[in-house]
Amino acid sequence: MTETHSGPTAAPDRRSSSAARIWPWVAGAVAVVLLGTALWVGLRPDDEPAPAAAVTPSASPSPSASPSTPEPTPTPAVYALASLPRPGIDEILPRGLPQAEAESLQGLPGSVALPKDDRIPVWIRPDVTEPPVLALESTYYDAEARWLVLDRRPGWVQVLVPYGRGALPSHDPEKVNGTAGWLRGSDIVLRREMRSVVVDLSDRTVTVNHADGTSEQLAAAVGAPATPTPLGLTQVFTVTEAVNTGLSVFLSMQSEALDGFYGTDYAATALHVGDGQGQAVSNGCVRLTSTDFERLADLDPGVPVLIEA
Repeated sequence: MTETHSGPTAAPDRRSSSAARIWPWVAGAVAVVLLGTALWVGLRPDDEPAPAAAVTPSASPSPSASPSTPEPTPTPAVYALASLPRPGIDEILPRGLPQAEAESLQGLPGSVALPKDDRIPVWIRPDVTEPPVLALESTYYDAEARWLVLDRRPGWVQVLVPYGRGALPSHDPEKVNGTAGWLRGSDIVLRREMRSVVVDLSDRTVTVNHADGTSEQLAAAVGAPATPTPLGLTQVFTVTEAVNTGLSVFLSMQSEALDGFYGTDYAATALHVGDGQGQAVSNGCVRLTSTDFERLADLDPGVPVLIEA
């Protein structure tokens, strides 16, 4: 800091003439100092920090922000897992379960869900505050259960219910197939599934898409006009022996024209060995030659099957 001093007071008349002669030199020196100070202030670099401004304390401290209130954890509904109904091939599924909305293979997540326990609950909506309405089991016809995943949300997956019908064809054919349900992510394990099957009813062909990206097209017989093969997205339910058709690839799908086959209370749709390739002659099943059927016999449950017109 540069201090500024006032100049000397005027000398009395008795001062010597020599002192009077010195005064102009002193005044000149002071003027030079003042001029240099003014020039330094005016030419001070712009980036030199200016003196800090004095901070005036506020009259009272500002109130601190109130902490955010955490969202309450939803209270799960009480239910008895053992008492939940289980889907059966000759049974009607509980009301309210959604139907699959996917109309192509491209919109699927490309995965299947495997249960962690012998029995797991199924919800209508992904909401634990509502009780589940169904239970799925870990094995069906001695095969390990795998369910096609239709949709995923945080903590939840929507799967295609393996079998059972939403309604009888004689009551509401549009509700027979495509029933879905929500599973908690903590109850299942996800696995990638890149295989798929497409049944084209117009061309009367079955296209098998393999996991390595290759595909092959097979000639097939399909449902007759009075008993058509159902349309839409389904999945492999199991590969097992049937009384009338031998080894068959059963789908999570049943006839939408018949309430039952051969006196039974179900009309399961399957791919199996039979004749009539290139024709529409079956009760809804898809028939292949014995050689072509071998290309499908190793499919696992949960592999998506799209049946299109």
